Amino acid sequence: MNMIIGIDVDGVLSDIGNYQLKYSKPYFKKKYNKDIVNPDKFDIEQIYDCTHKEREIFWQKYIWGYCLTEPAFKNASEVLLKLHEEENKIVIITGRAHTTEQGITGKLFRKMLTYWLKKNKIYYDEIYYCSEKESSVDKYDICQKLKTDVMIDDSPENLEAIKDISKVFCFTAAWNKNFECENMVRVNNWDEIYSAIHSL
Repeated sequence: MNMIIGIDVDGVLSDIGNYQLKYSKPYFKKKYNKDIVNPDKFDIEQIYDCTHKEREIFWQKYIWGYCLTEPAFKNASEVLLKLHEEENKIVIITGRAHTTEQGITGKLFRKMLTYWLKKNKIYYDEIYYCSEKESSVDKYDICQKLKTDVMIDDSPENLEAIKDISKVFCFTAAWNKNFECENMVRVNNWDEIYSAIHSL
């Protein structure tokens, strides 16, 4: 097939939405007596209408479990291996927190991600790290440079930015369930991703 396939990590390879709700519900109730305000948002700050500091304190406690032990989505490993065997190039393009930072923090978070990818048997040819705050700009630039045929992401902002230069697959999540844009295919799991790529 010889396609260049870009893949996001959080929300596409791993279920960040389920993880953060699982741990944040009891945490915010016990610590701040706060319940979920906006269940269809991505960020903790918006989900609980909390402060940025409260969000950061939550993630300081729970980021390690997510980065190291949260399993990959079902069949992600198998599908990526098949796509590789069919002579497609697999490129991870992620805005994972802290991975673009200099010094020990950046090195640690990059190491944790590559460890997690290996642990979950996620095949990839290359990996690119994007700024968390400027993710859509960075991902656009990388997709344009690589001439990706497909970019798989869960962020409406990223999908909207990339849709004019690449086919975009929207991996369904609470925060994108009503999102639509041109040149987009909606996918709900990795088996659907495989089928959608073969139907292009």
